[in-house]
Amino acid sequence: MRSSGLAPDVACFHSALRAARSHCDVSAVLDIMSRSGVNPTVPLIVTAVHRLAYRGDFEGARCLIDKMPEFGCAANVVVYTAMLDGMLAFGHVDAAVGLLEEMEGGRLGAGCVPNVVSYTCLAKCLCRKGRMVEALSVLDRMVARGVMPNRVFVRTLIDGFCAARGAGLISKAYDVVERLVVDGTLSSGQCYNVLLVGLSVAGMTREAEGLAQRMMKTGVQLSPLAGSAMARELCQRKMWLHACCWLRLMDENGVLCDSDVYADVLLGLCQEGHVLEASALARKVMDRGIHIDASCADCLVELLKQHGDEELASHVLGLSRSPEVMSL
Repeated sequence: MRSSGLAPDVACFHSALRAARSHCDVSAVLDIMSRSGVNPTVPLIVTAVHRLAYRGDFEGARCLIDKMPEFGCAANVVVYTAMLDGMLAFGHVDAAVGLLEEMEGGRLGAGCVPNVVSYTCLAKCLCRKGRMVEALSVLDRMVARGVMPNRVFVRTLIDGFCAARGAGLISKAYDVVERLVVDGTLSSGQCYNVLLVGLSVAGMTREAEGLAQRMMKTGVQLSPLAGSAMARELCQRKMWLHACCWLRLMDENGVLCDSDVYADVLLGLCQEGHVLEASALARKVMDRGIHIDASCADCLVELLKQHGDEELASHVLGLSRSPEVMSL
């Protein structure tokens, strides 16, 4: 850049840091930056600290944080959380827990005490390693310090339990949800929809359906995200009639799934010869103005024509090409 008469700015160095493949690369970028007379900003330092810790250079990351006052920057919870996340990504859980304890103790400064993001990083790492008892203890730890969990933290924890499977672990996931609902931390709708997504993504179809039924009976509204996740899992298992019934039931409860879900179910029904069910669902899709991707619609039209439903085929084709349709 200098040979072309151009001076690299902070944005250039930020991009270079994100592309760094080793702690040596990070150090080289910072060295060039220093010699260029460009002072790093807090976002740039956060990126550098994370990359260094991610590559196992904890000492380098800590030294960079210590130098922040020289650049006119103050260390905060964001930069220490970046280091924490890097340590966890590197796999050094013990070092990360030690850093978290420093943050909790206030020895790093009042603005460096851990927040919900910090605790979420630790919980996510523990879940990935299958250390669910320790992951659950993170919830107690943060609440004891007055840090309330948000939906991201709850989903991290619940996804971990669902991925680990096992009746006992799923029971723990329910316990977490019920505890948060009782405490008023999150609404029942937020918590149970997160659990429904977790069960669906983990392939636990029977458990997901049971939960969805209980939610509807008790007046807990399903979210489009949760409904779509459950329907997609049924599609993965080629349970087309089952998925169709759920789409109808969800529609009756005011829940519209993503457009690709309707398309997948329609195609599956037609391929399996369930033309009556496909026709009923297709008319519902048209009534709702749900957009179907053109390539999928063309395939669906051919299947409908093969089964002699020319009228519905023409409606589906028109719907896929109409500019006024709604894409969910």
